Amino acid sequence: MEQQFSPKPHRLYLWLGTVMCVAYVIGFIPLANFFPPPSPSWDSARLTAWIVEHRLGIQLACVLMILGGTVCGPWGAALAVWTRKTESRFPLLYATQLSSLGSGVCIIIIVNIFWAAAAYRAGETSPEVTQALWDLGWFLFVFAVPPFIVWFVSFALGILWNPPEHQLFPRWSAYMTLALCLNWITDVVVIFFKGGQWTYVGFIGMWLIFGTFSVWVSVMSFLGFKAVSRQEQICRQEAAEDVPHDHPSAASRIRANTPTPE
Repeated sequence: MEQQFSPKPHRLYLWLGTVMCVAYVIGFIPLANFFPPPSPSWDSARLTAWIVEHRLGIQLACVLMILGGTVCGPWGAALAVWTRKTESRFPLLYATQLSSLGSGVCIIIIVNIFWAAAAYRAGETSPEVTQALWDLGWFLFVFAVPPFIVWFVSFALGILWNPPEHQLFPRWSAYMTLALCLNWITDVVVIFFKGGQWTYVGFIGMWLIFGTFSVWVSVMSFLGFKAVSRQEQICRQEAAEDVPHDHPSAASRIRANTPTPE
């Protein structure tokens, strides 16, 4: 029985997905002016001059995106918990989700640390050093997708292998998640390009992954809210069934949990 289910923390953590996306969009576009970002084909002097010109916006964006990226942890945990019953006493997929999720959160934070470090002394230190820090930030942002792929695959398998009585996420959401993994694995090729759409600032190399991840967060948050509502309904039904039928409140509980004919 799961009569102690409390929906409030689940809904709170699911809302953090929206906070994460909004924080990153605001930081990425209006503050850091990453629309479009500097091309990796720029020389170090040109890049440094651009960073100096946009220093304050980049620094504010990094602070906002670090805060937004941090809440990816509780948001991801609010999804992972729904696949916990897949494995009973030996939750390997569940543990993999949490460990890879933690790695992903660290990457999100370190990305912004490198960008912030590049902006911190831009114009004061060697332009080559500034450019190296800048490139490291972008490589982490795009190139370091494997932990996210491990997270996604574990989550998708947790959905597909969940027993029918605990299946609160539709199977198509698992297939959508696996399809995103196939799309993202190609981003490792950004290390070979400095121009075109396969660079770390190109449409295929960066914007596609940025956009699809945002859509995935929105879809899974919506499905997460539906799962919480469904679990509330299950708990009410279980509570009504546990009350003896001769108990004064039994009839009223049963009536409250009986669907109204349409």
